Amino acid sequence: MEIIDLNKTVGKSIQEFYDKNVFGEDGGINKKFAWIKFGFISIPLPNFESRKKNVYLHDIHHIITDNNISWKGESAVSAWEIASGGWGNFVIPWLLTLWAMGLGVLFHRKSTLKAFTNGRTMRNALTCGLTKSEICNLTVAAIRAKVSNQNNTNKSFLLWSTISLIIFFLPFVLGGIVLIEIINLF
Repeated sequence: MEIIDLNKTVGKSIQEFYDKNVFGEDGGINKKFAWIKFGFISIPLPNFESRKKNVYLHDIHHIITDNNISWKGESAVSAWEIASGGWGNFVIPWLLTLWAMGLGVLFHRKSTLKAFTNGRTMRNALTCGLTKSEICNLTVAAIRAKVSNQNNTNKSFLLWSTISLIIFFLPFVLGGIVLIEIINLF
C-alpha cells in the first residue's frame, strides 16, 4: 500500500506516481515500448495506440485503490478493474488485465479476491462518466467518493478467475506448441 494524500488532485498524484516509478512523461505514452518486468527479466510490450490512450485510466486506478506496481499490486488493480466495470470495447487492456488477474489468482489469492470484492461496489475511471481533465482536477478523496458506493454488480469471482487463468496460461501453451513444432523441424 502506498500512502496517498487524499487532498492532492488526481493529476498531481498521478504525476508523482509516474516520477516515483520512473515511467516518464505521461506514464511513458510517447515511448515505442512499455517494459514488463519479471524479476531481472524485462519483456517489451509494443505501446499500441489503445494503450497510449488508456494507460492513464489504469494508473488512476492505482491511485484510487492505493496499490503499488509490484505484481501483487498490479494483480489487485486488475481484479478491481474487472469487477468495477472492465474496459468496454478495448481489447488490449482487457487481455492485459485478465492476464494480471490470473497471475494474482495463482500467487496473491487474498489480495486479488479482496480487490475484486471491493470493485463489485465501485465504478472505475473508464465507467464513472468523467473526462480525463475532470478526473485529474478532482482530489483523490473526491474521485474515490465518486466511484464508490455503487450497486453491487454480483460479478462472479469464480467465473472471472477462470477466464483470467485461461488468459494467463494461453501464452505459455502457445509458446510450448511453437517450441515443439520448431524442435520437430530438426
